[in-house]
Amino acid sequence: MIHPVKRCLASLGGACAALALLASCTPSRLLTQQSNPEYVGKSFQNTMVVAVTADEIVRRSFEDRIVALLGQRGRKGIPAYSVVGSRGKVEEAELRRAITQSGADGVLITRITRVERSSGSVPGGTAAIGIGWGGFYGYYSGVWQAVNLPPQEFSGPSWTLSETRLFDAKSGALAWTGVVETRENDDFNAVLTQYINVIFDAMVEDRVL
Repeated sequence: MIHPVKRCLASLGGACAALALLASCTPSRLLTQQSNPEYVGKSFQNTMVVAVTADEIVRRSFEDRIVALLGQRGRKGIPAYSVVGSRGKVEEAELRRAITQSGADGVLITRITRVERSSGSVPGGTAAIGIGWGGFYGYYSGVWQAVNLPPQEFSGPSWTLSETRLFDAKSGALAWTGVVETRENDDFNAVLTQYINVIFDAMVEDRVL
């Protein structure tokens, strides 16, 4: 059984822009993946896809592409933006209501956990931090809790660590988790496509989709 990670740090640029950094990084490679044996070979039939970012373009692109891949495997996918109208952080009651009304039995959430630079300087910003999360909403909401950061020094390329988790919508149990490292680059469509293929193929390989 997979146990939730107790502590994760999000980007120096702040939670709202975090997932958008995937648009400026390539290539992506899977660092770790782990499936819950109880869910192997038992694919969810109806999965809500959630990209944790306030960047509406990245959010919609990511969610739509995952939904399309699910459709190719004969599974129904629901982009979260289609049932949760508000931008920014969604309150737990609203998200749970949307999941219930949609009939989703799975929830797929992708979020940034860390952005790093080798050396140099950047202005101060914010970082999201959460401790002791439980279930899919705790994982989703933790990234929106920001703290101020002082100016940082850096030089050279940056890289982003992100994590995708697949939850049982009814029980909140974690079915699968994967961590991806993405290197800096500028081609939005190519990077997003490659990133999505990396995590989707990993879930297919682990037989949770």
